[in-house]
Amino acid sequence: MRAMMPALAALILLCVSCVEDDCVYCGVDISGGVKYGTDAPVIVKDQDTAQPDIGSTDTDIVSDEEESDDGTTPDEDAVLPVENMVLIAETTFMMGCEDGVAPYCTETNATPRHEVTVLGFELDVYEVTKKDFEACIAAQACKNETEEPTQYNIHDGEHPFCILHGSYGDTYPANCVSWHGARAYCEWLGKRLPTEAEWELAARGTDDRWYPWGNTPGPSCSNTVMEGNSDWGCDGGLSLPVGSMEAGKSPHDIYDMAGNVWEWVEDDWHDDYDSADRPDDGSAWIDATRPANRVMRGGSFMIGSDEPYEFTAYGHYGAPADDAGVSRGFRCAR
Repeated sequence: MRAMMPALAALILLCVSCVEDDCVYCGVDISGGVKYGTDAPVIVKDQDTAQPDIGSTDTDIVSDEEESDDGTTPDEDAVLPVENMVLIAETTFMMGCEDGVAPYCTETNATPRHEVTVLGFELDVYEVTKKDFEACIAAQACKNETEEPTQYNIHDGEHPFCILHGSYGDTYPANCVSWHGARAYCEWLGKRLPTEAEWELAARGTDDRWYPWGNTPGPSCSNTVMEGNSDWGCDGGLSLPVGSMEAGKSPHDIYDMAGNVWEWVEDDWHDDYDSADRPDDGSAWIDATRPANRVMRGGSFMIGSDEPYEFTAYGHYGAPADDAGVSRGFRCAR
């Protein structure tokens, strides 16, 4: 197993055998009350997490002159992330799961299948890394403020599986980032979160493939960072550095669109696509008053082979926007 954080190592030593899924690790409940399945996510107010501000869609970005709550000023030497995006041309494709043809339509909440035209856009080739999100924290463009939704959790005794400011390498995907934190990061760089339609087009292309790499083989540790035989992250204990799975690339040569960390998108959560309000122009599906839940895509390093549907390129899932759980990450669009 890779080098482990002290708290994580201590926890594992206490376990002879572990029940591992996206909610429990060695008996520790890390779900934050979020439940998964075909129903809408359950909103639970965690003790250390504020409820989302459903009356506002904007994230405040502080200027260089502003100070944080603890009186510190932004790090003027923070290095901006390296630009690494791919251009995806305007495209019309069939979004969602085709009943009777593609698998897991019920489990993925992705019906009815429908035609969508997406305008040209750029998308990050890799999930946002630990190093890059820490640069946003250093610049104070990403920060947790009193009475505002949590943007991220750092590695500490209360959050031993979060890697920000922990000992894991710089190229691991940032985790424990809420939708609010993901949005703040992208805006800091003049980008934005992708829409769900953009994300799906980037993940599956136009040939109706089930997974980013095709219809077969199914998810495994040869193409996806998922739960291995004995531990998370293909037995590495957590996620793996971004871009580790060459065989899992999407048709647009984008990495980790299945597995590693769940990825937030801009859209509000809806149970399925069966609504006259659903946009078919590639834009985000946003309600007049934003609800508490947002869409997330792609599965994570915590999911095993018994739940392959969560790795599908059309899988449609959601969680509270303020959920900064262990498996939450993202990438940006423009």
